[in-house]
Amino acid sequence: MATASTQTGRLLRTKQAAAYLSMSEWKLRRLIQDAIIPFLQDQEGGPFLLDVRDLDAYIDGNKHHVGDSIDWRPIPVASVPAPQALHALRRAK
Repeated sequence: MATASTQTGRLLRTKQAAAYLSMSEWKLRRLIQDAIIPFLQDQEGGPFLLDVRDLDAYIDGNKHHVGDSIDWRPIPVASVPAPQALHALRRAK
């Protein structure tokens, strides 16, 4: 599996990004459609390009513990709070 340090570029296509996140490409496209993970598109109809930093932010922002799993929903990358505030946000739900 590739990591951010071994990638040749910062932007990944959906297949590469899905492998990076260990999920199906279908699931990743659903997260893009639901505005959970942002994407770039250099032209209309062009491939979705995903920033490795956004993928890392998704991972960091959506880690949870067993007690936090009730009514769990993914947090969009754009609104991922600081790590200290993340647990308070999860408990507030």
